Amino acid sequence: MKNKSGFTLTEVLVVIAIIGVILTIAVPSIVKIRKRINERLLENKINQILVAAENYGRDKSFNQDTIIHVYTLLEDNYLKKEVNSDNPNCTGDHVSNGCILNPVDDTSMNDERILIKVTGKAYIAVWNGEEGSTSEKDLVDDVKEKLECGTITADNPCLYTGENPNNYLYYSGIMWRIVGVYNIDGKEIIKMITDDTITWEEPDATGTT
Repeated sequence: MKNKSGFTLTEVLVVIAIIGVILTIAVPSIVKIRKRINERLLENKINQILVAAENYGRDKSFNQDTIIHVYTLLEDNYLKKEVNSDNPNCTGDHVSNGCILNPVDDTSMNDERILIKVTGKAYIAVWNGEEGSTSEKDLVDDVKEKLECGTITADNPCLYTGENPNNYLYYSGIMWRIVGVYNIDGKEIIKMITDDTITWEEPDATGTT
């Protein structure tokens, strides 16, 4: 006759404790990874919206800086809706054409503002911008925040050292990859590279293009 034996109470408690430790370690990591993925999705979505906004400004031949909203791009078919107006997450005053949703919190992005800046013959879209809000200093500060820079000196630049090859920044209608921020002659300078083709127009005699 074979002896049948089960788990003792001590063994069961040990297994439960091990599972608890694993969950304590794994769950926060999963949540953090999901948050980073959603933030990257949001960044990609904003870049797509900015491209649409620049096309919109170019087609409308704006001759001065103009603020529009995401819902304007939906209404004029520069963006495709992600959900219908009857979706519970599609809320606000301008949802008749559906909504674009924020992947981080599933809220409507329809009322988000975009500044279309007119610079010579170029149209530059700035997310949540206001008149005169974009400057060289703003860009440097944005990159420093993105790279979590500390004190930058001539001998101590703030370099991008992550493993993700898609460390990019959409600026002036071009997709740039950030190398780092350097202190050159007391001034903080961003070093960025791009695979995009850049058209450069030589200035005329008056110094304008």
